[in-house]
Amino acid sequence: MIKDFLTQSEEMLEKAGCKNIQQHDNHQAPGLDIHEMGGCRMGTDPKTSLLNEWNQLHHCKNVFVTDGVCMTSTGNQSPSLLYMALTAGAVGHAVREMKKGKV
Repeated sequence: MIKDFLTQSEEMLEKAGCKNIQQHDNHQAPGLDIHEMGGCRMGTDPKTSLLNEWNQLHHCKNVFVTDGVCMTSTGNQSPSLLYMALTAGAVGHAVREMKKGKV
């Protein structure tokens, strides 16, 4: 899988116009050094974001997304504690909304 990942990554980067691409395999088990981010942006405007401030889909109120997909980038440290905080906030909001009959 890693060899395929490296090959396909290089092909995509070349097609995007990148040059001097270097492959590197750190020989770690898959998943130990990645934190996938982005793809389902959080924001206040449904025209520019998919999630509201509670990580709830703007257009589907019974769906909450509480992993790294809501963040457009990350620093160099593990975001796991932030994921837990986002989840706790989303759960609290979901419970309040359920009690009101809105979810």
